[in-house]
Amino acid sequence: MKQSILFLILSCSFVLLTACKQEPPSPPEDKPQYSFRHDANLQITGVSGQPKASFKVEIAQTAEQQMQGLKYRDSLAADQGMLFIFARTDYHSFWMQDTYLPLDMIFIDKDGRIVHIEENTIPFDENPIFPERPCQYVLELPAGTAEKQNLKLMDTVKWQELND
Repeated sequence: MKQSILFLILSCSFVLLTACKQEPPSPPEDKPQYSFRHDANLQITGVSGQPKASFKVEIAQTAEQQMQGLKYRDSLAADQGMLFIFARTDYHSFWMQDTYLPLDMIFIDKDGRIVHIEENTIPFDENPIFPERPCQYVLELPAGTAEKQNLKLMDTVKWQELND
C-alpha cells in the first residue's frame, strides 16, 4: 500500500514538473535568416573621458527595423550590437518576445549619456522593460557586456555611421 501511494505521488510530481517546464517557443518554420549588418562604429567613454568599449552596430531606425530588432537571431558576437534610433525622446519600452539571446539594454538620452542599464534580459519574456528616465536611443548588446565593460550611468555613447 505504501509503495502504491509513493509511486502515485512520484508519478504526479513528475507529470507536474514536466508540464510546468517552460520551453522556449519553436522558431517558425519559415524563420528568416539574418546576418549582421555593420552600419556604424560605436564607442563608450566613462565620465572622466577614458575609453571603455567599442562595438560594431547595426542601426534600427525605421519602425519596421525597430519592431524586428534582434528577433530570431541565433548569435551576436561580443563586439556587436544593435542601436535603436528614435525620432523623439520618450520612455521607450522593449520586450524580449521571439528574442533567443539574453541581452543587456543600454538606454541613452538625447545627449548620448547612459540613463538606464537593463542587464541580462530574459529570452522570450513578454514583460515590458522601461527605462528609469526618458531616452532617445537604445543599445542592445550580448548579456553580460555592461558588467564586463564596466558601463555606468552617465557614460557617453557616440557612433559614426559607415555611410557618412
